[in-house]
Amino acid sequence: MRFCRKLYMSPSLDKKRRKILWKLRTGRPQPFIYIIALANNDDLLEIYHSGMLKQKYYKKKKNVPYIVGIASGYGEAVELVISILEDVLHATGGYDVKSFFKWQGSRSESGRQG
Repeated sequence: MRFCRKLYMSPSLDKKRRKILWKLRTGRPQPFIYIIALANNDDLLEIYHSGMLKQKYYKKKKNVPYIVGIASGYGEAVELVISILEDVLHATGGYDVKSFFKWQGSRSESGRQG
């Protein structure tokens, strides 16, 4: 898994950050966790349920999503996407989300989180 260095998280998850990241890396079930990732196509961002990462498709190295945010519930995920897009707009003057996060850098699953 690849995580953005400046990982956006719902405020309700701040105290559980390390545990959630550990569960994502190890494939533990998290029924209320949604991730926000850069889209592989022309879209800006995609929202996935954390359970989707357990599918075989995402276990292949080339299909690993670049995770930029984690939220508790779909509603919070939508709010987090809005917050991310506002930050991108203020930083770049546009909506070039992919270049914004390339500038931020990333950490692989073996990188230290938190």
